[in-house]
This record gives sequence, structure tokens and C-alpha cells, in this order.
Amino acid sequence: MAEPRYLIVHGHFYQPPRESPWTGLVSPESGAAPFANWNERILAECYAVNRRARVSDGNVVHLRNNYESIDFNFGPTLMSWIERHDIWTYRAIIAADAARNIGARGNAIAQSYNHSILPLLTPAERELQIAWGLTDFRVRFGRDADAIWLPECAVDDDTLESIAAAGLAFALLGSDQGRYSGDNAGGRGAGPFLWRGVAGEMAVFRFDRELSHTLSHGERPADGQILASIVIKAMLELAPGEALLLASDGEFFGHHRHTGADELAAALEIVAAHEGLAITNCSSYLAAHHAAGAFTNPAPSAWSCPHGIDRWCLDCGCRLDSRTNQAWRTPLRAAMEFVSNHAWSVYERFASTMLDDPWKALRESIVLALTPSDSVRDEFFARFKVTDEVRQIRLARLFEMQRAAGAALTSCAWFFDDFAGPEGRIALRWAARAVELAAELSPSIESDLLERLRAIHSNRREIADAASLYLSLKTREARGRV
Repeated sequence: MAEPRYLIVHGHFYQPPRESPWTGLVSPESGAAPFANWNERILAECYAVNRRARVSDGNVVHLRNNYESIDFNFGPTLMSWIERHDIWTYRAIIAADAARNIGARGNAIAQSYNHSILPLLTPAERELQIAWGLTDFRVRFGRDADAIWLPECAVDDDTLESIAAAGLAFALLGSDQGRYSGDNAGGRGAGPFLWRGVAGEMAVFRFDRELSHTLSHGERPADGQILASIVIKAMLELAPGEALLLASDGEFFGHHRHTGADELAAALEIVAAHEGLAITNCSSYLAAHHAAGAFTNPAPSAWSCPHGIDRWCLDCGCRLDSRTNQAWRTPLRAAMEFVSNHAWSVYERFASTMLDDPWKALRESIVLALTPSDSVRDEFFARFKVTDEVRQIRLARLFEMQRAAGAALTSCAWFFDDFAGPEGRIALRWAARAVELAAELSPSIESDLLERLRAIHSNRREIADAASLYLSLKTREARGRV
């Protein structure tokens, strides 16, 4: 019997860290009405719905956990929020990975911690983001990740070197990213394709950009039959044993498309029932199939910017409203990097006086945020031979400072048309927290930061500059803590 043709659907689920860096609470967001904030709304419309998507056979409606049938990743900070606010959805996501319904290996892969654009980070920042993401995955899913999702699929050779050095087996990239070669490179097959670097080699799965766009944006009824027919037609063009990979922001399965979760569930059932077709995940497919060709990466690229990775640092022309300009992107990037660089300098200066290996401690410190219990804290500091309570407190604040500085570089702040939107405000709040924590041990850089922010002007008339927005956000946060 011939090997089946395979379908892999990857969902990338992510929201920026909307919590106050001081209180851990999400402020009301009027645009999310009737919900209190966007996290609550997207949870109700997407994350929770996908654990109980509805499929009808004409007479009976049954529910299915879509996470059991797709390849997926969740942003670590989003998973932390879901764990606190909807334990049933959180458990359904974890259980879906353990179910092994569509392969011998789990469906979940990791994501770098703060959804920052990895090619734009320093080597140390990039390694830390990867290490924290892998630790978060291990704590939540109880196993090591086979791969890590690259935020915005932003990649360059240095990024691939970093994830290969972390011991990961594969990455997912678009069919229009990099260069694919080999006998099957001209078709729609996902590969995998072999990438070789100084740090080693790993596989690259290629997702079909055209069909992935249909998956997320195409107009279709909720019964999933049209989507299934489009996917089946493409799968039948493959050779037996080949895989078709589709990838999308997971929020299209229920938030951006309100019937998206049901459409996905129905389409997956139709594909699974088709003779000669099967559904699997990347990890299971890679375990059973050798590389179909080679992958090289001649230039930085991303799935949401045709100009490489310029959307997150330059006025490249990518925007939602053609009447706006993004001259603010470059100086905002410089300002947030100024904060991050200062945080690293403060950490290295003071942690080195308290730790034999401050870099190892920083990499492993994320467990203190993931499982904030006395036993975890005691074990962590005992392992690093820090017995003095004052030093423990000081180090905990330094670790928090580094997490805040990392959050200030979250990619969403640069994606949209203006920094004064919700996403840019998130970055400014986290930057303020990092500056505040650094000032506990070193002279404050806030006046220098404000000078940089005053030169950044918004497309919104009511916002004088980034400095005034930064100060108003700090004032509002301070009032909320009174």
C-alpha cells in the first residue's frame, strides 16, 4: 500500500504582554467591548472556542479539540495569562500535545519568549529569548521542544545558527523565504529541507504561502467543505509520502474569522476521512522522513514584510493606512535598544559581584517567573550558592529588569501604523519598568530616554511625542497602584 499524502496545519497563537509591569493586571480596553480587554475577547472568540469547535454531520453536532489535530505554538507570555484566566483551555492545550492523535510525537513547538524580531537582537539577547522560550515550554508541556517558532518568521543565518546551537531539530519558514533546492523544491511539498551551518544542521519545513493565505483570509462557509476541497486538490498534486504544510496566525481560527474554529474542525475531518490522505505534525513527519533537498538563506526575511525585516526598524512602506508615515520606527527602535543595552550593562555589572556564573543564572532565572513558589526560589538560589536574602532580593529584581527590557522589544510595537496604539504603549510601559528597576542600583537613564523619545512624533494629533505618552502611561500606572 502506498504511503499517504500528508497535511500539516500550523497555528501560531500569540498576544503581546498587555499586563501592567507593576501590578500584573490588564487595564480596560474600550476597543475590546463588550469584553474588558483584548485578551479576554480573543480568549472567548478563539483560544477557548478551539478546544470545543463544533462539527455537524447534518443531525448531530459534536465538539472537537482542534489543538489535537494541528501543529501549534503559543507565545509564553500568552500561555501564562491563559493559565491564570481559563484553566480549562490551558489544560486542553497541554492535553492536546500529550494526546498524540496525529503522530508519534507531540503537536506543540516552542516560541522565543517575547516575540521580538530575533535577527534584530544582539547575540546575547537572541540566545536568552530562545533559552527562556525553551524553558517555558519544558515547564508547561513536560518535555523538550523539537523546534521553536520564529516571531513573524523573521530569520537570517545568525538566527538559524542560534536555534541550531540550542539543539533544535527544525524551523518553519514560508515558501517565499530563502532558497529551496533539490528534486522536490519546485513543488508544493513541505520538504523538509536541510540547512547546514557552523553550529550544525537542522531541517526547515516550507509552508505554502498561497494556500496558507486561503486558510486564514479566504471567504468560505462555516461547513469547511470548500476549504477541504481546496486543500485536498493541492494534496493530490503531491507524490505519496509528501506533506503539504499550511501556517497561519491562530487568531484567524475564531477571532478574525468568527466561524474559523468550526471551519477548521470540519475541514480537518473531511481531509482525514479521504482515502490516501492523512493529517500529521512536523515533529512526527520529520521523524519518519529524510530531507527532500537543501535550504540556504541569502538575506534576512519575514512572513509579513516584503522588505526583509525592515518593518520593525525602518519606514519601509508596510502599513495599514497609506496616509500615515512610519518615520517613528527607527528612533523608537533605537530608544528601546538604549533601554535594553542599559539593562544588560547593569545586570553584568552587579550580578557578577553576586554570582559565579551570571549568564547561566540569567538563562535559568525564567523559572522564578513561571513557578513563583518558595521551593522553586529556594532551590534556584541554593543551586547558584546565593544564601544571603538581601542578595537574593537584589538578583530577583535584576532578573525582573531583564524580563521587562525584553518585553520592550516585543515586535508588535513596530508592526502597526503608529506607536501610540495599544502595542506601542505596551513597549513603553515595559521600558519604563526596566528603567525604574535599573535605577535601584545605577544612576537613572530616564532623562536621556525622554530626550530620545521627544524626537519621536506620532501620526495622531493628540499625541505630542513619545516622551509625553511615556510619562502619561507612567502617571496612569502610578494612580492605579495607589
